[in-house]
Amino acid sequence: MSVKIVILKSMEDVITDLKEMISGDKVIGYVFENPYVVSLNQEGDKVGFYPYAPLSKDTSISIPCDWVVSVVEPRDEIKNSYLEKINAKPENSDSEE
Repeated sequence: MSVKIVILKSMEDVITDLKEMISGDKVIGYVFENPYVVSLNQEGDKVGFYPYAPLSKDTSISIPCDWVVSVVEPRDEIKNSYLEKINAKPENSDSEE
């Protein structure tokens, strides 16, 4: 698992298990596995997570390279919180409300 924070052109910080999409010897995009937008509250003292595409059932989302500004390592406490969150998800959360 390669947990990274990806900064997008939309200025969203997405924490995800990041995989590269490769064509030939060139990276053409990325696959976000279990992506969450990570953000700070206004005071800057609490981190929140919310699904990257909250209306989608997909847990794997492809993003073209030209939408990625930067890929960075998350701080340990952010990474650990993310891993706890995705490991706590129910296996089948397809309930409709």
